[in-house]
Amino acid sequence: MQDNTLYKDAMRAKGLDDAAKLQQESAGMTGTELYAEEDKIPDFVEAVKIKNMLERPVGFVCRSSSGHVVKLLQVYDSTTYPAEPEELPAQWGFVWSTDPLRAREFVAISTSPYMTDDCCIDAGHVWRSTMDNNVWRPTEYEQGWTDLGTVESVMGV
Repeated sequence: MQDNTLYKDAMRAKGLDDAAKLQQESAGMTGTELYAEEDKIPDFVEAVKIKNMLERPVGFVCRSSSGHVVKLLQVYDSTTYPAEPEELPAQWGFVWSTDPLRAREFVAISTSPYMTDDCCIDAGHVWRSTMDNNVWRPTEYEQGWTDLGTVESVMGV
């Protein structure tokens, strides 16, 4: 029984160390690299429970409940403004992945446009941006996107 507790404590310590290291390195990481390490990125709701966003440094990385990886752009009182990052675009910057397997639902947000090769999901399909500063929904501006196929065919879901 004690060995199991020691193992769990060691794994927890390693997880905390990995998460702290990722926070330190995140400024130099691409969205694709961050999504590849998303198991080390804290969930927004849990991060808020531990510490108010007033106490977090600009650049703090977490994952919204919708699964988007976001970076804190501006500290704010998360007790007063408890909404998810998708509802607070002035406080959060979204990062996108060029890996279609890591695509997330499209978010129309002018402060975090999609760049060439960034991927998203819209209307059950995975799309790849064909241009920089793309803020248009793929199904509404198809000339700005390449349809990679259905989520099932691309992601195997």
